[in-house]
Amino acid sequence: MGADLVKNVKRTRYNPDKDSDLNTLGDITAGKWLLHPEFTLIWITPAQHKTNVTDFATSLNLRKSTGGGRAEITQKLNNLDDKMDEGISRIKNFLVYKYQKALAQSYFPQFGIVHKGKSYILPKDRDIRKDALPLIIEAIGVHGFTDAEYGLAFWQAANETYKTLLGQASNVDGTVSEKVSDKNVLRKSIVKTHNALINLLRANYPDTYKSVIREWGFQKEKY
Repeated sequence: MGADLVKNVKRTRYNPDKDSDLNTLGDITAGKWLLHPEFTLIWITPAQHKTNVTDFATSLNLRKSTGGGRAEITQKLNNLDDKMDEGISRIKNFLVYKYQKALAQSYFPQFGIVHKGKSYILPKDRDIRKDALPLIIEAIGVHGFTDAEYGLAFWQAANETYKTLLGQASNVDGTVSEKVSDKNVLRKSIVKTHNALINLLRANYPDTYKSVIREWGFQKEKY
């Protein structure tokens, strides 16, 4: 009995789950409603519904285009993390060679190196790692590794690039979050409007509402 009830509820859902499908349906309902202004709702007009659908499509496209750039930034951060991990490994070797292993570890904190499990590494958290880079730059000079393979030039460049990439990632994340919020508000309005329109069609076409609803784009088998 309970399972049958759930199935019935799903069967009566006229609004699709996918944003792209809802956008397609919204285009149809907006067009139909503009052709039939005799159907009225006191809280929204056909023109306002059309605007919501248009803004919803714009929000979807902006979110996709903005979010698409995040993958490139993430890959660049991953690549730089790998290079810095290799660089800090070399620095640890330099310290061991210069001071011997027992003493070398006492200098690790000067380079932002932390003890994690059985290893000494740069912090994985990118915000903490970013704060460690100025420490490395200062300690490089103090311990005489300025001209080494992973010396001052490498870490200065890494520091600037890392800050830039993290800033870009933060901006993209903020923009995407804003677009998602806008999209969700518009989605709620479109779904609410669709449900109200379905009720209007049911009331005005008591005998043929099923076919009329389909004419307005509510064809559940398509989504």
